[in-house]
Amino acid sequence: MAFNLSLGSLTLLLVLLQTVSAQFCSFWNNGCIDSLAQTAIRFDLNPLFPDPVTLYYGFDVSSSGKGEGPMTKTAFWLGYQNNNINLNAVDSNRTSELGLRIGNLTGTPSGANNGCDGIWGEDCSRDLKSALQNGIYRLAVSGEYYSKPLEAVLSKMLAKPPPLPSCPPPTLDVAAIPVQDFAKERVPDKNVTIMPPGSGAWPWQVWYLDDMSARNQASQVAVGIISRAPSYNSIPPDGPDDIMVELVCVQAPSSGASKSSQD
Repeated sequence: MAFNLSLGSLTLLLVLLQTVSAQFCSFWNNGCIDSLAQTAIRFDLNPLFPDPVTLYYGFDVSSSGKGEGPMTKTAFWLGYQNNNINLNAVDSNRTSELGLRIGNLTGTPSGANNGCDGIWGEDCSRDLKSALQNGIYRLAVSGEYYSKPLEAVLSKMLAKPPPLPSCPPPTLDVAAIPVQDFAKERVPDKNVTIMPPGSGAWPWQVWYLDDMSARNQASQVAVGIISRAPSYNSIPPDGPDDIMVELVCVQAPSSGASKSSQD
């Protein structure tokens, strides 16, 4: 049977295909993201992950939002080789988490601590990591129940910011820091449960920022906070320095094109 498609029909088909593509992930669908801008950065998470992992951060925008101004939809996830885990590093019950802080922070990521030193300086990176390590350590030895140590400590720090003498005042001036746990280590079997790598079709966390335009969010620095900390009711570490905390600073492009950076 012959197949005949007129120019008008072809145009209609293209319009329909574009419409379906545009609606593949709507702005209000919090289970996926069709990023207007997206960035990625590779960094090390030794010793559990022998190979570098990649943090992906992207956002979409609605000019009307809830009808009162622009709004952005933000998402993040990790990509890694989840079949390449250093089981020799598993000697205690631990939980690894990733939080992403966005808002009231601009600049250009550069330098050590995965670009964060170029935002607020080496001393601030040190103070912030130390505050997180101390907070997680105190939580681990307190006997207080928690399911995700980093999330619990960040919640407390946002409610009552600790002294960060070398950091700019807005460092913890955000409403919330979404957190996702992505690795759970268990002994004595040396078992590690890893969150599957994310994607735009399956981001780990999605949230919305009111009164944020694409231009404003593109100027913001997103700060990734990664921890590998004692799980609840596990043997506490000898001290705060035994708790791994890493910082990663990224910035989404100001145009619709995506970019990536690598240390």
